[in-house]
Amino acid sequence: MKPNKRGHGKAASLSENERREIKMEEKKSAFDLSELDTTKISNEGFDVELYHPATNVGLGIVIRVLGRDSDEFRKVSNAQIKRRTERFNRGGFRQPAITPEELEQNTIEILAACTVGWSGVVVDGKEIPFSKDNAKMLYTRFPWIREQIDAAIGDRANFMRI
Repeated sequence: MKPNKRGHGKAASLSENERREIKMEEKKSAFDLSELDTTKISNEGFDVELYHPATNVGLGIVIRVLGRDSDEFRKVSNAQIKRRTERFNRGGFRQPAITPEELEQNTIEILAACTVGWSGVVVDGKEIPFSKDNAKMLYTRFPWIREQIDAAIGDRANFMRI
């Protein structure tokens, strides 16, 4: 046993505050940051159940997505930044503004790239098989789905083991 602040070896002689302080110090030094490795779990994916946009009732539709810290998200995001930078460098001060439509398409592109599967997706009475193109269609046609998936991908808590 380590001596306490008074130099005694008996834990009983420690005040309650001193015990709490020692416990806090032990916890601080014992935390392993690899427990918060969101990149690893973001690359594994997370199942998102879709909820009715008005009633918040689960629809039984599950979409598996990669997180914002995944390699795929970074790759697509960096490619978009590179395109914007190249366009800016070519246009100089005459650089056209990024349109809302372009921003929307960029979001859909990232979401589709980070979508890796689904189950229970039915549109117009037909089950829709998973593909990147079908993901783009889904996120374009149904903005409320796009919003739920975007929120899930951006929430790092979904990609942590607690």
